[in-house]
Amino acid sequence: MRNIDPAGKASFKVHPIPPSGTPSEIFNVLWGVLVEILVRPRQRPCCGGSAKKRLGDFPELGELAITRKGFEYVYVVPADWKHANKRSNAALQALVQDLCYLLLELTGPVVLHRLKALPQLAKYVKCLSEDK
Repeated sequence: MRNIDPAGKASFKVHPIPPSGTPSEIFNVLWGVLVEILVRPRQRPCCGGSAKKRLGDFPELGELAITRKGFEYVYVVPADWKHANKRSNAALQALVQDLCYLLLELTGPVVLHRLKALPQLAKYVKCLSEDK
C-alpha cells in the first residue's frame, strides 16, 4: 500500500497510531483496512463516492484525491486533516459514516466488524448498527 500525504511524502505501511490521531492518520488506517479486505479497484469508488456525497457539508472533501498510479491507488487527504480539529474530525466522521453504509450494503457486517476492532476507527463507526 502506498499513500501520499499533502506534503508529498509517500509511505508504504500503516503504522499503529493512538486512537486520538489526526484525521490524516486515521484515514491511513481506514485505507489500510480497505486494501486488506476489498479488491483494489473498489477502494476508489467507495471512498470517492462517499466524499462526493458530503461535499455540500464539507467542501474540503473535494481535496481528497484518489488516483491510480500503475497498479496501485494512491490518495492525498485534505491539507487540514494533518491537524485534529472539530471541522476536520467532523468531515472524516461524515465520510466514514457514508462509507460504512455502503460497505454494509456491499459486504454485510464483516468489514464493519474489522473497522470497529481498530481503536483509531471505533469512534467513527460506533454510531452504525449492522441491523439496518
